[in-house]
Amino acid sequence: MYEENKLIKQIVEGDEEALRRLYEITSRSVYLYIFSFVNNKELTEDIMIETYTQVWLSAKRFKGDSRVLTWIFGIARNLTMNEIKKRDNMHNELTNIEQYQAEQFRLTSEKETEQLIYLALKKLSIKHREILDLIFIHEMTYEEVSKILNIPLNTVKTRVFYAKEKLREILENMGVNKDAFF
Repeated sequence: MYEENKLIKQIVEGDEEALRRLYEITSRSVYLYIFSFVNNKELTEDIMIETYTQVWLSAKRFKGDSRVLTWIFGIARNLTMNEIKKRDNMHNELTNIEQYQAEQFRLTSEKETEQLIYLALKKLSIKHREILDLIFIHEMTYEEVSKILNIPLNTVKTRVFYAKEKLREILENMGVNKDAFF
């Protein structure tokens, strides 16, 4: 964490090598976060470029009251959500495809189980999918998620509860034994 803060200060001073190093440290998590929403390699890469361009341009505005990665996630989130809004119609088409795919799967292997969970997650609302992704995939604290999403801590807790309930319901409708996961 100290290294990341030091790199931000160097970026403010125009050090391109510091940006490259920060990218090396943080890009994997940021990439996975973005990809979990857009599910498209090229689009994820485009948003990554925009994200780190914004890091470069707005490093002087980093206040240091959160982890650097939390701040970068906030930038990535805003850019990703803007892109999702643009592609809302495509989402409806993907939902139909995912429903068909879910009918084709049966729980016979770990890979198929992962696919069913992935399809179930895709059926969640964006706010529920995002909260589960940040908490369970990226292992962020509720406080960090509160800062990234700019919502109160209790709202984070409530969303996690309802997101898990909705995910449980979706998995049950897909024929997955809820006891296997919850």
